[in-house]
Amino acid sequence: MVGNILVTGASGYIGGSIVAEILNRKRGGTPEILIIHAAVRSLEQAHSLKRLDVTAVQLNLSDETAVADYIHSNDIDLVINNATSIDPKIASNLISGLQKQRETTGKGVFFIQTTGLSAFDENTNWPFGEVKDTDNVYDLERQSRETYIVREVDAFVIEQSKKAGVTSFLIFPPTLHGRGSGTWNQLSPQIPAIVQASINYKQVYKFGECRDAPLAHVSDVARFYGQLIESIFVGKKLPAGEDGHYFLVSHVVSWWDIMDQLAANLHARGLVTTESTKIWPSDEMAAESVGVPASFAHSMWNSSPKVLSEKGNIIGWKPVWTRESFLNSLGQEVDDFLELGLPKSSLLHSLKPVSGHSTN
Repeated sequence: MVGNILVTGASGYIGGSIVAEILNRKRGGTPEILIIHAAVRSLEQAHSLKRLDVTAVQLNLSDETAVADYIHSNDIDLVINNATSIDPKIASNLISGLQKQRETTGKGVFFIQTTGLSAFDENTNWPFGEVKDTDNVYDLERQSRETYIVREVDAFVIEQSKKAGVTSFLIFPPTLHGRGSGTWNQLSPQIPAIVQASINYKQVYKFGECRDAPLAHVSDVARFYGQLIESIFVGKKLPAGEDGHYFLVSHVVSWWDIMDQLAANLHARGLVTTESTKIWPSDEMAAESVGVPASFAHSMWNSSPKVLSEKGNIIGWKPVWTRESFLNSLGQEVDDFLELGLPKSSLLHSLKPVSGHSTN
């Protein structure tokens, strides 16, 4: 099969890197990829994509009719949703648009939802302990969907896609690092926010419990999406729907090791007063420093989901980055922040409207 792709959140950290990866594969001779449509929020973001071989569009994803019309008029076969993992309405509109496309053309259609491993963290009341992406993840998330918005949306996507006859995949990146390859936002939400808070306080803080962070470099994650898309378009049979959960962990590092390394790098630049780290006096102070509701602070900067990634092998995904290369790159992370500042658009902004949702 050949197809047209719509990438939402195409100016974001993950979305922009995915667009760049797909373009590289298209230029490298992947004939199955026809046209890439890049959905963004603002005219300025659309302009940033003009130099690329994509069709940039300001698309209101909350408008069900506009979404369906765009998918149909542009013969979209596959949607990658990076816009949000916490808004079921947007996912529903995209899935409904694909359903109408399938009903009109008779072709298979595909929906890839970018979600997050915070769904499997005890900080978000995940009750089932360690989980593999080869387990029945859908059933486990469904049982605990009421206690965390990400799990609620994950289960919704699976159920809505099944009803609509849309083949769905849920992709779970961990905490990401590295400079993205998009045209607009090239930084992750997590590490730059910690660097900014540390500079503001002249001190690197950490949470009191030392927990392990599953990590991946954004380039490794983008490569996974590229391999997944190619596998779909050549007709490879892949676990999908209720079995379509993919965890993208490539290495694990303790948050305390990350903070210690950041403190050393920031102190060497004269940006904090000491190489020693301190414990956050309160969750409220930590949350305020990075601009999210207190209920999300631990799940963003002290998360430790116990997960095992096994399905990546199905499409030949092999991460390049390791624990050692990550720790050695933290100085570059600081340099990137000093050059680019906080992310222009990120998960940090999407969390603010949902502070009323219970995560406890």
